[in-house]
Amino acid sequence: MSNSQPSTKYRKALILPGGGSRGAYQVGASKALLEAGIDFDYVFGTSIGALNATMIAQNSLLRLTELWSNVKSSDIFLLPSAAQIGNVIFGHKLGLLDTSPLENLLWREIDLPKLQSSPMKAGWCTTDMCSLETKLFTIDDVLSKQHLINILMATAAIPIAFPPQQINGDGLWVDGGIVKNTPLDHAIKIGADEIYMVLLNPEVINECPTNIFKMMGRCFDVVLDASARREIDSAQLYNRLLESGSKESYGRKNVNLHIFQPKNPVNTSLLEIDPQRSKALIKAGYLDTIEQLAKNSGN
Repeated sequence: MSNSQPSTKYRKALILPGGGSRGAYQVGASKALLEAGIDFDYVFGTSIGALNATMIAQNSLLRLTELWSNVKSSDIFLLPSAAQIGNVIFGHKLGLLDTSPLENLLWREIDLPKLQSSPMKAGWCTTDMCSLETKLFTIDDVLSKQHLINILMATAAIPIAFPPQQINGDGLWVDGGIVKNTPLDHAIKIGADEIYMVLLNPEVINECPTNIFKMMGRCFDVVLDASARREIDSAQLYNRLLESGSKESYGRKNVNLHIFQPKNPVNTSLLEIDPQRSKALIKAGYLDTIEQLAKNSGN
């Protein structure tokens, strides 16, 4: 006789949104969550969150910590020359910065066999500027290491700053954060019902940009924050529909959403990667998450 009741086992997902140099915070937060004994079935990310997710899924959290503690902006991208800026203006290039250092780093650090055999299924969110499609690629979609590197470079491609990427020879794929900074609904659809999300902005922000680069970064912050709020609202709506009986066909439990984010303002723009600041963010992510876990366990 079939049992229509949903399973009592929750499937857990770690969601790591984008936020550039602030991604170091996610390293500390993830370490605290894993040390708390939380075994994730899925780890999905966008932009820098996607790169963090990849290293976590391949069981390289220690190496990820080492990278963040040593890498600086010039290890990720190179500033443009006057000629390169001209190429961008006249349409010969679609990104201001040279991201070959990031691509070389990914080739060195990513271990495809480890990802394919990992108990945590990794996924990466990116958007095609040609078709306007936003897609979550998972490790099941990956055909080769080159294919995976293209996906990772695409999800990290902040529009205008970083050049878009072709995937399977098609499209112009960029940072998925412009549409879906937190691939929360993907996690729900794939079967996760216990979701841990590490945002990279504090809940309250009150800082004015002081130069053109910070203005550009703040514009992107607005997009990322709005995307995250939409995804959270969508998860809450899902639960309300489930409780009303509108989604009985899912055979699912409510989604338990746990949100972790900096307690204090993060004094860095998206592209300012500094080892000392990254170390401080890793520590803050770790301590903030431990504190919140302790508070939640006491409720």
